[in-house]
Amino acid sequence: MDVEFEPISRKVLPVIYVIDTSGSMRGKKIKQVNEAMSQVGELMKDVADNNADADIKIGAMTFSNEPTWITENGLVDCEDFVWPNVEAKLGTGLGRAIEELDKKLSRSEFLKSDTGFAVPIIIFMSDGRPNNGWKKKAEKAHENNWYDMARRIAIAIGDEADREVLAEITGNDELVIGLSDKDIDVLKKLIVAVTVSATKIGTRTHSSEEKDPSVQIVAQTIREIDPDRKQIQSTIDTIDEDW
Repeated sequence: MDVEFEPISRKVLPVIYVIDTSGSMRGKKIKQVNEAMSQVGELMKDVADNNADADIKIGAMTFSNEPTWITENGLVDCEDFVWPNVEAKLGTGLGRAIEELDKKLSRSEFLKSDTGFAVPIIIFMSDGRPNNGWKKKAEKAHENNWYDMARRIAIAIGDEADREVLAEITGNDELVIGLSDKDIDVLKKLIVAVTVSATKIGTRTHSSEEKDPSVQIVAQTIREIDPDRKQIQSTIDTIDEDW
């Protein structure tokens, strides 16, 4: 007789982008962000199709003076993620973006699942200095275990990006990947590479003896697109080829 097997339940892996769209992102920067983010759903679906451990879902927020969710109704499946080209304008309201993210990282908002969640991955991108008030919002967000435990990675875009702020946001300056103004042409490639690295490493089971998975994501990204460190700025001292 035919036997029907129930599909194996997989934990949801949230991958959430928090993207600066302030006025200083105009031109080449926002163009490369739009081009890269339009590929994100397909990139993650390719990883998800070969992974039995996690159900990858995407969240995306832009922020200038105020935050705006691209995925306003919650996390979405990879194949359902559609990126609308966004414009750059106004200021850098990072604090409001973190406050909004904090609010959505809860069981009553974005984190609804019968199968549970893997540790969220949050990818911040910014090219400037945030408006006042971000620090208190970030400190408050750490009271939320989902935010506090998340693997937070940041891309510092250009010479004016405040790497110290982004290091505080991620919790470790090794988790900030920087590009100088002269290397902005690499931004699209960098966003694509960090997406793939984060998705692959985020879906793995990690032992307590391994290096921090967030650091692994950064190292894998660098090894993928800039192994000689000619374009990417990072404080990681060594990149272990065994990762």
